[in-house]
Amino acid sequence: MKKLVVLVMAMLLSVVVIVKPASAEYLPQYDKYIEVSNDQARQIADQLGLKGIPLGPETSAYSFQVQESMIEKIEQITGKEIDHYYIWLTVDGVPVLGIDPPVVSF
Repeated sequence: MKKLVVLVMAMLLSVVVIVKPASAEYLPQYDKYIEVSNDQARQIADQLGLKGIPLGPETSAYSFQVQESMIEKIEQITGKEIDHYYIWLTVDGVPVLGIDPPVVSF
């Protein structure tokens, strides 16, 4: 009986040491790139509350940084990790805006 208890405890301990918790992260392999015109990009940006802000690579990088920090804050508050990806609006192949689409779950 002692051997069985020791074996079960050893197995439980090894599972705790070997299995690491899942970690959420930015998953760039799922990013979507959508080519749009300048007018379409402007309309979308305006709908997202970026009215009057010039669009371009700097805006794209800034929108990415802002959303990444927001996701980090949400993770800290809730204690839950969020896997995520981005929709990149591009004009002439150049990303002008990064959008982290919400994934609704019930």
